[in-house]
Amino acid sequence: MRSYVSVLVPLSMAITLALIIVGCAPESEQIDLEAERSAVLDADRAWSETPPDVERFVSFFAEGAHFLPADAPLAIGKDNIEKIASQLFTSPGFSLTWGPTMADVSSAGDLGYTVGTFELTVDDSEGNAVTRKGKYTTVWRKQADGQWKVVADTFNFDSPATEKEG
Repeated sequence: MRSYVSVLVPLSMAITLALIIVGCAPESEQIDLEAERSAVLDADRAWSETPPDVERFVSFFAEGAHFLPADAPLAIGKDNIEKIASQLFTSPGFSLTWGPTMADVSSAGDLGYTVGTFELTVDDSEGNAVTRKGKYTTVWRKQADGQWKVVADTFNFDSPATEKEG
């Protein structure tokens, strides 16, 4: 009999303690994915209002972000992104508009992406405005302070550049 009691009492105490610990553990925080999707869309829309202000544009990027612009080299980090944005934003006739068409967020609510369309206008070598349309994908990460920041952004054009495009 002693062997059952010596095993049963500690086992029942361990099970009881485990149940108490599990019962007292804080519940997992519920993520409102719809609210996070909305927040990512809002961040993208706010970001679209920054051009031609290079400093404000770059402020939406996280440290170490990747910028993969069409017809240009990869830029990693805010300093390199700023160099490319400065060149583009100071181009004669520069105009850029974009808007997200959709967003999604991870089940953890800390990573999301937007997809959208844009229109970019710059002057050609003869001073004629050339407008190109395209699409983009931006990856966003929620920061410790709750803000959504760009960790990767890429875009490309809907068609190749032509001399008569515009």
